[in-house]
Amino acid sequence: MRSLLRLTAVFIALVAATPVLAQEDAPQSEDWVLTSVPEQKAVIAMIDFTSGLTIAARCVDGVYDVLIAGLPDAPNRALSRELGIQAGDQKEPFTSVWTVGTRRNAVFSRIPAVVARDLAKGGKLQVIVPATSRSPRTRYVMELNPSSTAIEQTLTACGRPMVDPREVRSDEIEGNGQDGLPSGVSWQTGPRPTFPDSVNGRIPAEGYVVLSCVVDALGGLNECQTESEQPAGYNLGRSVERSLPRARVKLTEEAAATGRPLAGRMIRFSVIFKMEP
Repeated sequence: MRSLLRLTAVFIALVAATPVLAQEDAPQSEDWVLTSVPEQKAVIAMIDFTSGLTIAARCVDGVYDVLIAGLPDAPNRALSRELGIQAGDQKEPFTSVWTVGTRRNAVFSRIPAVVARDLAKGGKLQVIVPATSRSPRTRYVMELNPSSTAIEQTLTACGRPMVDPREVRSDEIEGNGQDGLPSGVSWQTGPRPTFPDSVNGRIPAEGYVVLSCVVDALGGLNECQTESEQPAGYNLGRSVERSLPRARVKLTEEAAATGRPLAGRMIRFSVIFKMEP
């Protein structure tokens, strides 16, 4: 019960951990703590590091998240920030976009299932925070036990596979949760989602949805899946997915010059919602 109360407090407060700089000594291996909270339809895998970071992967009522807390505070008014994650046998860190939480030292991944699969590799884990005008580049070095069981259970609870078959089949994968499309493609016909109906009398003034799709030879978007949406609970992802059958993308001039085809690419992209005043 003490562990459950602690986990609950962590997610209510978004973990007010103290940020520290990189730890370069040989760290001890640490493992995930898996907790199920049936009354909240939640499965949570969480780990606290001596570096001051807390990382959690969770499925809560069908919504999948990966969050990191205890980072150096994000710049004032910044709504997002980039982080590099390098795990297991990865040769280079994968840099992706994260949404800043209510507390400035916490972030939520915009492509959480992608990040969770990397975290599941175990072994040496590095979290890299790029430098800003107010703080230097920070690198956290930690060691994870090579066990993917806890992460796999969080993914399974939200219907996400440990291996995305679309990635296996795709010739090229582009996008890291950035605003809009990845650099290799542009809209020929953009999606036109509508704001969904209000929920309990409330509707957000703005939000975003991050999706991943496989592109066909005509620029159509297939096998699309919502990776994340903020704010949750308003069916923003469903609204965008309904608008995608008419959407089309095309290669940018730079991408076309490489000779690589449009078909067979998997792209991750964001659609922004903003209510006009």
